[in-house]
Amino acid sequence: MDTLGSLLYIVVKLLAYCIWCYVGLRLFQPAARLLPAKALGFGVLRLFMGFFFGITIYFLCSVSLSILGLGQQQNIVTYLLVYVPVRWIEWSIMSAILRRQTGNLPWLFGENPRDRYWRLGGIVISCLADIPLIYSLGGVIPTGRFMC
Repeated sequence: MDTLGSLLYIVVKLLAYCIWCYVGLRLFQPAARLLPAKALGFGVLRLFMGFFFGITIYFLCSVSLSILGLGQQQNIVTYLLVYVPVRWIEWSIMSAILRRQTGNLPWLFGENPRDRYWRLGGIVISCLADIPLIYSLGGVIPTGRFMC
């Protein structure tokens, strides 16, 4: 991927995360002020969280591909098996932060359907925001082994 493609990918991700965090703020903190500024801050936080969890994703994808083998179908299965659960954890952390939630398990499973649907929406947004990367890689699914 070239520099322009990498920059586009990061901008698309950041924009998607900021918009979805704005939706989360409207849901979980409707009386809060400066929502666009807060959404930007939370979007940046979510972007950096993705960089951190990207290391975990890389290793989990490597394990999955070593079990499943290499190929386009294996990449798709690996993407779904690894990215969806990791993104659930990422959006669960964001939900806990946005809801200012403390406690044990509700942060992981969701306190109510609205919270769970928001997390699922975050997963969809995250996967859709991967499309520019997939396109720039010529249709290769980003599973850590780009030459599969």
